[in-house]
Amino acid sequence: MIVSKENSKKYIELKNYLILKGDQTLYQNENYIFTETVNENLINIIRVLSAKSYPILLQGETSVGKTSLINWLASATGNKCLRINNHEHTDLSEYLGTYTCSSTNGQLIFQDGPLIKAMRYGWWIILDELNLASSDILEALNRLLDDNRQLYLSETNELINAHERFQLFATQNPAGEQYAGRKRLSRAFRNRFIELHFNNLPQNELEIIIEKKCQLPKTYSKLLIQTMIDLQKYRSQKGIFFGKSSLITLRDLFRWAQRYTLYKYSCDNYKQFLAEHGYLLLAGRSRNNDDRIFIKKIIEKYFCDKKISIDEQILFGDQGSPYSTRQIWILIKNNNQLKHIVWTQPLRRLAILCALSIQFDEPALLVGETGCGKTTVCEILSQINQQKLFTINCHTTTESADFIGSIRPVRRHDQSHTSDENQGLFEWQDGALVCSMKQGGLFLIDEISLADDSVLERLNSVLEPEKELVLAEKGYNDDDQHIDIIKAHEKFRLIATMNPGGDFGKKELSPALRNRFTEIWCTPSESIDDLYSIIIHNLKLNDENQQKECTKMMCDFIQYLRTISTTTKR
Repeated sequence: MIVSKENSKKYIELKNYLILKGDQTLYQNENYIFTETVNENLINIIRVLSAKSYPILLQGETSVGKTSLINWLASATGNKCLRINNHEHTDLSEYLGTYTCSSTNGQLIFQDGPLIKAMRYGWWIILDELNLASSDILEALNRLLDDNRQLYLSETNELINAHERFQLFATQNPAGEQYAGRKRLSRAFRNRFIELHFNNLPQNELEIIIEKKCQLPKTYSKLLIQTMIDLQKYRSQKGIFFGKSSLITLRDLFRWAQRYTLYKYSCDNYKQFLAEHGYLLLAGRSRNNDDRIFIKKIIEKYFCDKKISIDEQILFGDQGSPYSTRQIWILIKNNNQLKHIVWTQPLRRLAILCALSIQFDEPALLVGETGCGKTTVCEILSQINQQKLFTINCHTTTESADFIGSIRPVRRHDQSHTSDENQGLFEWQDGALVCSMKQGGLFLIDEISLADDSVLERLNSVLEPEKELVLAEKGYNDDDQHIDIIKAHEKFRLIATMNPGGDFGKKELSPALRNRFTEIWCTPSESIDDLYSIIIHNLKLNDENQQKECTKMMCDFIQYLRTISTTTKR
């Protein structure tokens, strides 16, 4: 590209290509790791940007770095970058804008949406999970994707011309069974983009990324990669219907390595530490005992020797392991406000695994039958961590507004005898998620699988390490260039609960959404010893012998009912 001296200040050179420079401060994140594949992906994007402001579509598996690479490039070139998370019921107003209340007088006015804002001021915008949006929404963008780069705004009868620096990116996962709800875009629509494919990272590059990003010694990073490869081979052979990544994904791998980075206590054997946390992370979500045995076998193959072993009785025992569970369990069992809790082995396991996910800032997904203690554990942990618990109970008609908030009538007029002419009739009310993010609370999504996938996809950005949320539904303040982006408080944590799929028609979450969580399988307290402990703790009788006798009779009766139930099924 030949640029005159007058226009040279408008551009910045990257990888021997010139890109239009934004009006933000230039910042190249030195912690971002460039491997050979990542560097090739970056050069491909830069090459397109240097030619002309063509819309760019990035397609690839989850966690290959599509969105993070765009964000790095935006910061390096000084361009402000917005992100819209698409879902099946994405409305055009989330792109273009909607009527909202003014921040000064509360009156309803039209506020530009993030797409219109980006077009006016020359920002970059990412349409995340593009193939989740309906075809009607996508077709409305046709004129913007053409060479004229225009968009008609019917609400204001205005034809918007895109700023010179405006750049549109779209990202998507491949359509197919692994990614629920993803549709195949029409050839006519895809032809409007410059399409780039991001391949999975090879083994040697994964080792480099883990070593540098998580400050993990090279010898340990190799062990993590070898463990992942063996587990994926096992799943490919033994469980072809589950997919090779059902036992471990790239996100699991990074969480495993990140626990090494975030661990605050001193440790005299980090190999044992990694072995135990790898087992807790991977076997903790497994619903099949054979899978747990194989995971233990593979981890011990690479990490353990005569001095190192994985023992679940020690991990979840009364003393806990000094390398993983001891500090957490001591904190829980010594809490005087939890004397009413009967710590059966399954409940102890669940509390420890969930507490570890909170300690290492990982969103947790608790999967188990009704009554196994999922919600109780969340309440216990919020109490121990002195966090306010925000809860939303999902159902089939749950909407994004239930999480994020909406515009509602002002109700304080009913309580005031004086009227203010400048006081509007409507105002924005934050939802439970936004309140929790601002206050640093523990946010519980109960029965998450009952909500529509389209609603849950709206929360994707909150499940990322950045934990940000763009309130496109809110509109914006009177300052035209203000965008309301919520950055979560450092103490904010998110936990979701659900019953397993097939339980009275309940479904599983899509793999793309599940792997954003640290999944924990909750085993119920079904042994007679556990039931005896629970009953005798809650059966308040003055006579101790009578209390034990009644408890034994109740346990015998439960055992009898189980026998009848088993016989009937046969």
